[in-house]
Amino acid sequence: MRFIKYTSLMMAVFLFSCTVEKTPFGNRLNFASRGSLQEVTYIKENGHNISIEASDGEFLRGYNDLAIKIVTANTLERLNVEEVQLSITHTDKQGRVLSAPYSKLLNNSEDNRIFKGFAVFDTPKDYSVLNATHTGIKTPWNIALTYKIDGVTYQAQKEIEVLDTRNPNLNMTEFQGKDGKKYYIALIAPEIPKVAVNNLVAGIWVEKSDNTYEVANNYVLELDPRMPGEDMGNHSSPDNQDLTQKNDGFYHGKVNYTMQGYWTLNFILKDSFGNIVKGTQVSKKVQMGVFGEQSDLHIDILF
Repeated sequence: MRFIKYTSLMMAVFLFSCTVEKTPFGNRLNFASRGSLQEVTYIKENGHNISIEASDGEFLRGYNDLAIKIVTANTLERLNVEEVQLSITHTDKQGRVLSAPYSKLLNNSEDNRIFKGFAVFDTPKDYSVLNATHTGIKTPWNIALTYKIDGVTYQAQKEIEVLDTRNPNLNMTEFQGKDGKKYYIALIAPEIPKVAVNNLVAGIWVEKSDNTYEVANNYVLELDPRMPGEDMGNHSSPDNQDLTQKNDGFYHGKVNYTMQGYWTLNFILKDSFGNIVKGTQVSKKVQMGVFGEQSDLHIDILF
């Protein structure tokens, strides 16, 4: 019976959408997956050549995989690097040093020649400038490294630029919760959704008293995906699953995209005690010709 009702609803949506002008998304639907780790920039310091890598050789607003490789500056020989610690900051116009979520201690368990982690960037508007080579915005950040070789500690730093994301399926949001703390939520997967039930992965971080961030543990991110456009009537889909934390520290759930187009992931974030940190219930009413209600915690999706 549930399937019959849902099929009837989808038929009604389809028939009505043929009579309402659809949003002309055009080429914005043609998104590519981010590629392998490539060098973004390098630092020549302390007699070492330090390569900073990210997917496709660029840092984007949102979640980024990154890696650090350190070799000798002249002969490029492999070094006995024992650990690499990371610090990422930017300074606003008021002189405040601000941070974002990132791996403070990088992991070399896969290959001791490369140290891997992640960084999540927002795009501070007060530092935004037009980027002549990419569609979007580039923003200066400072990446500082503390690394140890044969028991000796070294430091190095470099300003990097962060481009605005070109894929809304990897969007992020930052907000202040009802508990007074600042949070980041960044989507990690899927990069290229399918018309199907997709594995949805996100990171959730909360600000600490020292203005750095840590993983928000044992929270729940309740999910209500909808197509809010006037031509879609705010309809949802079956078989979605709320996001809960797994062993990798990230939050995993399911989202069922029943067709391509403009979707909103409506969220309610609850802490480990079940208290609502941010988010509101949205109407389940399907009403054609009216833009659908959105939670005060949401991320828009387009594919």
